[in-house]
Amino acid sequence: MAAPDFIEIGTDNPSGTSTFFQNVMGWTWEEMPDGRGGYFTDGTRKVGMHQEGTPCMVPYLRVEDIKAAVAKVKSEGGTLMGEIADAPGYGRFATCSDPHGVRFGLHQE
Repeated sequence: MAAPDFIEIGTDNPSGTSTFFQNVMGWTWEEMPDGRGGYFTDGTRKVGMHQEGTPCMVPYLRVEDIKAAVAKVKSEGGTLMGEIADAPGYGRFATCSDPHGVRFGLHQE
């Protein structure tokens, strides 16, 4: 069974969202080396944040083989939203939706 292992927050207000989660959850904000976003950390795990038009929080489920998992999503009527993305140092990610539009992600370390 796939287990949640990463969360991605989309926001149209990075500064406000960053401040909110730092204050509410006690998370620390870390900028990415390239200056294009960053992530929160509690010292154990990371929660990514990116600027996106529709605010959301997406759980990513750990899989051993992301291509096989995407194929299974599609065979069951789900959708791959975009492409499988490589994130150096973080693994491979795919954002998907089920046949009813429920958004989730897949993550391969």
